[in-house]
Amino acid sequence: MKITSQYDDGVARLSLSGELDMSTTQQLHDQVTTALAGARLRSLVIDAVDLDFCDSSGIQALVHSRSAATRQGVAFQLANARGVTRRVLQVTGVLDELSR
Repeated sequence: MKITSQYDDGVARLSLSGELDMSTTQQLHDQVTTALAGARLRSLVIDAVDLDFCDSSGIQALVHSRSAATRQGVAFQLANARGVTRRVLQVTGVLDELSR
């Protein structure tokens, strides 16, 4: 998996590409931790437009990312989930919660 980070006016955008699974969740955790350590962060956006696959450990990592952001008073949004990733998130019932 590759994660590209962009920071602009209090918004951190982490763009994911590849597969979010047991072998790559630590990368997401590390990037989220770094982003949340930033000064004056208002919002954390996880952009899943190029995320090809997400298993249960990936879903757990996304939910934990949202929880970490919320604990720090930072808005969280999962954006652009599509294809198999979107379907998995819908079936498991977390898409709406992560996409708000």
